[in-house]
This record gives sequence, C-alpha cells and structure tokens, in this order.
Amino acid sequence: MAKIIALSNQKGGVGKTTSTVNIGAGLARAGHKVVLIDLDPQINLTRGLRLDHSENNIYGALLGEYAFRAQPLQPNLAVVPGAPALSSFDKVKGDELDREYLLKDLLTPILDKCDFILLDCPPALGLITLNAYACADSLLIPLEAQLYATDGLEKVLELVSRVQRRLNPTLKIDGIFFTRFDGRKILRRETAEAIREKYPELVLRNVIRETIGLGEAPHLGQDIFSYAPNSSGATDYQQLIAEILTR
Repeated sequence: MAKIIALSNQKGGVGKTTSTVNIGAGLARAGHKVVLIDLDPQINLTRGLRLDHSENNIYGALLGEYAFRAQPLQPNLAVVPGAPALSSFDKVKGDELDREYLLKDLLTPILDKCDFILLDCPPALGLITLNAYACADSLLIPLEAQLYATDGLEKVLELVSRVQRRLNPTLKIDGIFFTRFDGRKILRRETAEAIREKYPELVLRNVIRETIGLGEAPHLGQDIFSYAPNSSGATDYQQLIAEILTR
C-alpha cells in the first residue's frame, strides 16, 4: 500500500518542488515505486522535468475529463503533470459535495501499484491543498532558515490541526527540514537553532545545503542524482531520505 506524502509550505521559494523531485528520484533509485504529482498551478515540477502538460494532467483527471495516468520518467519513477488551470479549481469545484476528497478518490485505485506518492502542493491555502492534506498519510515541510521563516510554517501547522479535526484524523507530520542551508551565515544558524528548540520533535537532523547543482539540474530536466550524483546536493538528499524512512 502506497504512502502518500504531501510536501507543503505556505511560503514560496523554499525548495519545495526541488525536494519533491529529488526525494522521489532518490526513493526510486533505492528500488521503491514512486509517483510524483504536480498540484501547483505554477507547474515548476512539470516544467523542470520537461513534461508535456497539455493533456493527461492532474487538473483534467480531477475534473473527470480523462483517466488518471502517470507518465513514466525513469525506472520506478512516474509523474502526473500539473496545469496552470489548477488555479481555478476552487471556483470550478468549490460547491461540489465531498470536494475535499476528490484527489483521494482519484488515488485510491493506484495505492496498491506503488510504494510512495509525493504531492507537490501549491503555497496557497486553497481547495487543492485541502485535497492533498485530506488524502495524505503524512506531511514534509521544507523551510529556509531565514527571517520570517516561521510565518509559512505556522500557517501549515494551523491547517494541519484543522484537517486532523475535520478531514483526516490520521494525518501526521514526518518532519520539517531546512533547505538552501548555509551554515557559514550566523543568522541562518541561529534561526535554525531557534526553530529546532521550538519544534524539537518535528525538525529533522539532516539539512539540504545551498549548492549550485540543485539549481542547475532542473534546467536540463534532471534530478540531482542524474545531474551530479557525487555532489553535496545528492549526498544531502540521500541522507534526508534515509532519515525520512525512519519516521
């Protein structure tokens, strides 16, 4: 039975999409069958992997326009592209009965066909995000250790609490992890330590350091393991994945 993990933060630019791709790719390389789903209307995951989103995207599948279908990307890894039209999902489906469970209904038939489903959530607190939280087993929260970093984090934690009460009582947080981390900067170190002290049970030990390769890989449609397998970025994600698997 697949484990559904939503990657989410209400603050943009925290490495959410980069982490979705590289955690998924790392799990696939370890032999797990993985499906990535791009739920963000910015479709950075879809574009970063050079995928065609003109049809068979998640938006059309949610609307019932065509069957849910993941595009094979590499061994053990498949992707469901996003679509800019996801931004209108609230307007189109906002009055529908059980609207928070549309994604769950869509994913149920494939739960026995893969090991992990990773959801790249939008930063907005809309219906798509609620659908992701309502069907997810757990949440991963990428975070930059910088000023105002906790703003988006606190919004996510508030939403998780609401979802646990009303939509998905078994939803849990697998961890908060720091991205684009530069330990040479005092402010980054102090901010990270303050967050660790505030959320000692949630913050993961491993961090993703700021590296050039992680920014370059999407320009070639690759994950960090394909682009620079011996880089610090690949090492960081490998160690992070190992820690996530123990949660």
